[in-house]
Amino acid sequence: MLNLYADFFSIQRGLTFPDVVDASDLFKRIGMFTPLHPSASSSSVKLETYAYPYTRHASFYLRPGSILFWKYRKPDYPYGHVALIWKNDPATHETLVVQQNLNPPIKRYPTLVLFAKMNNSMSKFAGVKLLPREYLKGIEHMDCTIHRL
Repeated sequence: MLNLYADFFSIQRGLTFPDVVDASDLFKRIGMFTPLHPSASSSSVKLETYAYPYTRHASFYLRPGSILFWKYRKPDYPYGHVALIWKNDPATHETLVVQQNLNPPIKRYPTLVLFAKMNNSMSKFAGVKLLPREYLKGIEHMDCTIHRL
């Protein structure tokens, strides 16, 4: 499940993170990404982590490149779930997420509906992690190819 995100951040942004067991572990334990090819000018990239209650506007949290986490739900699905925010379209008021292990792999959410579900004390969402803005540039312009077996 996490291969999609590890591959995305390593290939597209040159960043990696330590091995984790599942999405819940990634949300709880990882607070930094490290450069794949460290140099004197490179340093770890701090992730901002947010969870309920959210005090800023939806667009702050649901921007392209943000990582959205679902809580684990035992016993049916003890691993949690993670998705990458691909696009946030103000014209259509939609947020598009890319996810692995679900069909469809790209899902459209009405932004305000998604944010209202996140910003609820009984939410199924664990939270969101944000990279610094300089690492998020251009993500919404990337093409996503869907491969089906």
